[in-house]
Amino acid sequence: MNSSLTKNRLVLTKDKHTDFKNSLLDIWNQLEIPKESDESWRKFPIASVDWKELQFDSENIATSGSEKEYEEYSLPEKTIDSILSALLKYTPKNYFAYLSLVTAPYYEIILLDEGESIFSFEEEGDEPRHSVRIFYLQKGKTNKTEIQLQNFHTSENLHMSSSLDFFIAEDSSYLEILDRETSDMDLYRFRNVCLLTHSDSNIKYHYYPIGGFRSKLFLDAHLLGKGAEVTVDGVSALGGRNLKDLDMEMFHHADHTTSKISYKAIVTDKSHHIFTGNLIIPPNLKKVTAHQESFNLSLNKKARAEANPKLEVLAEDVSCTHGATVGDIDEEQYFYLLSRGLTPEDSKALLVTAFYGETIHSIGFSEDVKLALETRIKEILVGGK
Repeated sequence: MNSSLTKNRLVLTKDKHTDFKNSLLDIWNQLEIPKESDESWRKFPIASVDWKELQFDSENIATSGSEKEYEEYSLPEKTIDSILSALLKYTPKNYFAYLSLVTAPYYEIILLDEGESIFSFEEEGDEPRHSVRIFYLQKGKTNKTEIQLQNFHTSENLHMSSSLDFFIAEDSSYLEILDRETSDMDLYRFRNVCLLTHSDSNIKYHYYPIGGFRSKLFLDAHLLGKGAEVTVDGVSALGGRNLKDLDMEMFHHADHTTSKISYKAIVTDKSHHIFTGNLIIPPNLKKVTAHQESFNLSLNKKARAEANPKLEVLAEDVSCTHGATVGDIDEEQYFYLLSRGLTPEDSKALLVTAFYGETIHSIGFSEDVKLALETRIKEILVGGK
């Protein structure tokens, strides 16, 4: 594992960081905190957020340069400039993505090696946290990376975090990411994830968020070269009054590209899950394949799950499918298990585990990692039984 190797983790120099932030200001100065009337935020209670309680002052945002210098430089200047150009071009023009860019105290660039890696990122305290991370895989390399994003909080105050994560796979590379996001129950999390796949490259992104009070995720995948592939899947397990709003978009830019979104959510108590999938295929592309599906399971009448598939397909030589389901535990299966001698609790646990188990076991990580994911989800939904 590479998590402890500082040679793979670097930050921009203060001057380069400051110059890049200055290049963002024209766009940043045109952005404002979104409103519920904005299409992407119509399901998220953004109007009820008490920014003062979150210690966030939108009128006084620091845009100073990096607080860190290089730890060890392991990428050519030309590559660094290429990465920054990608950030400038593909960062979505939404408020919280740019908030991360202009307020993060430094940008961390992580050079992924051949093999497997684990990276842990921790946040703590009441003050707002802002971060930018770029994961970069060079041409022809293969990597599996597990990310552990954790938030620790001891007070009862609401607080917030904004982050922007880029994953860049150069030509003929393979990158598989397991994103394990853990939030305390008082956190507002605003997160943007961007996946960039070049020619004949393949990114598989597995997303497993746990906890939090309110969270909004924008995931934008760009298939930039011929033969590029992106697969996004994962499981949300929600309890209490947790709200998660996921907005995922696939942008096809080249011929012979393939994308798939397959996401599952289980809600209980008074939780609320929203999934919006967007597929964008511009005119004149050829041999594009895209699939999108969302499966949602409700374990309580007061819990809510929503699925909103969207397609913007302007080309003809494509194969596109989509599907979505929202429902309760299958009563026939439930009563069948009861008839075989299982208790109501065990029957429910078995059916819930079967719902998300296939997704977990399809990921390309160790059995120990898969078991840990299953355990976390089971603890939220059925008390770990």
